[in-house]
Amino acid sequence: MELTEGVLKRRSIRQYTDQRISDEDLHTILRAAMTGPSCANKRDWSFLVVRDKDTLNKMADANGRPAEPLRHCDVGIMILGDLDRAFAPAKEYWVIDGAIAGQNMILAAQGLGIGSVWLGTWPQMHRVENQRELFSLPENVVPHSIIAFGYPAEEKNEEHPDYEECCVHFEKW
Repeated sequence: MELTEGVLKRRSIRQYTDQRISDEDLHTILRAAMTGPSCANKRDWSFLVVRDKDTLNKMADANGRPAEPLRHCDVGIMILGDLDRAFAPAKEYWVIDGAIAGQNMILAAQGLGIGSVWLGTWPQMHRVENQRELFSLPENVVPHSIIAFGYPAEEKNEEHPDYEECCVHFEKW
């Protein structure tokens, strides 16, 4: 799929088939995450890959109702920020770095015909703490978000909002 077409056709997929994502495709998705820019090239993210159904269910419980797709996906990947590796003068950039990594994974999956949905964790601190406890994460590692991946069991062809003039300003507000 051509890149721009993939970006414009991407939709959040919440229902998946039982088809397994190959290790090769999973590696490609993770590699895409790591090709994105990060503040001062600190690469302050880590990725927790989960295929075990029991653990995916526990992750869904820990994140609440919006995380239900984890119960049906083949793979859940939690994006984590590593504050020890973050840019010291502005550690908060870890959040942006994690978001970029997540978007790259979603777009790589789209190109491979794999569906995905972004499931927010940070800054809802009860979700952060629930995931931290579930995986016994050290204090310097902060759950950012989780992405559920799987082959789509639903087709989403609805019209997606296109370019909105009201949101674009040239040279001045």
